[in-house]
Amino acid sequence: MEKAVLGLFTYADELLDAAKGLKASGYDITIFSPVPLNHEIEHKIGARPNPIKYFTFIGSVVGLFFGLALTLGTAAMYVLPRGGRPIWFMTPALLMSYETTILIGVFFTLVSFLFFSKLPSFKKKIYDPEIAVDSFGLLIDGNIRGKHDEVERILKEYGASEVKRVEETCY
Repeated sequence: MEKAVLGLFTYADELLDAAKGLKASGYDITIFSPVPLNHEIEHKIGARPNPIKYFTFIGSVVGLFFGLALTLGTAAMYVLPRGGRPIWFMTPALLMSYETTILIGVFFTLVSFLFFSKLPSFKKKIYDPEIAVDSFGLLIDGNIRGKHDEVERILKEYGASEVKRVEETCY
């Protein structure tokens, strides 16, 4: 039983045209390239949504309030009068808030990055060694039952040099 279709392309332009056409048709695609194509992919297909920045913001706000609560709560629990100075002094509260804002913001960013990039991944991935040398790969994966012939035809129309039906996953 085939799980996916892998198209190998000689030129990046053909790959990007095929990716745009298949993405518009509603297929899930993955692009493999021996060289970075980030800007070209974003220009042709569009940028993917990046929700990590929202988690960074939420983590920073949580860190700010945690730092304030920690500093002011500790000062309220252990009152140490110091010759007329206020018990809730702003300098230590701001310093602790600044540090916890950065610390918890970075922690939320790291956890959300690992979550959205699906790391660590323990399942096998589909890969072809030709992609590392001189070919660009376009993997159509997901729910394509019964549509393998249509996907192969579309890949050939866009100029794929080779189209493979992938039955087993490999590393």
